[in-house]
Amino acid sequence: MADEPVSALDVSIQAQILNLLDDLKKELGLTYLFISHNLSTVQHVSDRIAVMYLGRIVELAPSLALYSSPKHPYTQALISAIPVPNPASKRERILLQGDLPSPLNPPSGCHFHTRCPKAMAVCKEIDPPMLDLEGAHSVACHL
Repeated sequence: MADEPVSALDVSIQAQILNLLDDLKKELGLTYLFISHNLSTVQHVSDRIAVMYLGRIVELAPSLALYSSPKHPYTQALISAIPVPNPASKRERILLQGDLPSPLNPPSGCHFHTRCPKAMAVCKEIDPPMLDLEGAHSVACHL
């Protein structure tokens, strides 16, 4: 398990550590649970990604599927915040409104409904189950 293993490191050292982890994974057949807030790093090192909101998994998918076609509104907002390396290329940014609920006293229903731009009445009442979509892609959302 690696919890924010490169977050406090210089970018060049980060790259060296990430490359080392990748080499070890290939050579020794290792599996890592890599926890990070840096979505660019997560995309680089992960085969499969779980996105969490207030301690709950809201989306689980292979890396390519998650980044190319995010299904949960929270995942969509997170991916829209990743800087685009080409200044000529632009990405539409999804800005979340509202205050982050307390993890000690989360809202009823879907925990994300207080900030979700697509929230419906059912979201306030019923916690959405994790639904299997195409392939190995799953999402917990009423949409």
